[in-house]
Amino acid sequence: MRPETTKKTGHNPKSQMSRKQKIKIMEDILSQFKANNLDIKLTSEKLFINTAASNEAFALRSVNGVGVIDLVDDYNKALTIWKQKSATPLVFFIFGGIFLLISIVGKSETMAGGIILGLLVIGAGVFIQDKSNKEKPNLMSAVRIMMSGGNRDFQFDKTGSVSGNIAEFVAKVESTLTAYHKNND
Repeated sequence: MRPETTKKTGHNPKSQMSRKQKIKIMEDILSQFKANNLDIKLTSEKLFINTAASNEAFALRSVNGVGVIDLVDDYNKALTIWKQKSATPLVFFIFGGIFLLISIVGKSETMAGGIILGLLVIGAGVFIQDKSNKEKPNLMSAVRIMMSGGNRDFQFDKTGSVSGNIAEFVAKVESTLTAYHKNND
């Protein structure tokens, strides 16, 4: 006997629904965490992690622990670069102002050239300031999955209400891991 198919698409809608239902029954989500570019789902058997770059699944039997770390070293490097870039135009403004002042006070025949040079240096400072006027960097955090083969870090921005959500999620994962390892050892 041939399964029932739809006329337009030629596929069996009942077989697709049953497959989705089977997946849903097999993988009930115990807890979930969502941030800008990170989505983590905890089931009774696995930890699913979706990022912009990858989709990964970790069996709970291979996970030793989960934690949240702040990426302070990366933040300090980015902050140092940001401070250097924001201070660079100041040098151009100072030298441009000195050229203007000397040209106006000096009253020599090169006064017009000094004024033009001063204005050009100040203009270069404004141009560089517009190019380097990025936002101040944020302190990024990462969910660290600890396994016997090594650690995996998944970055996210912990600003706003996300910080409370990640703490609850990690606590749920830890309690699930404890129960899983206790029942399966």
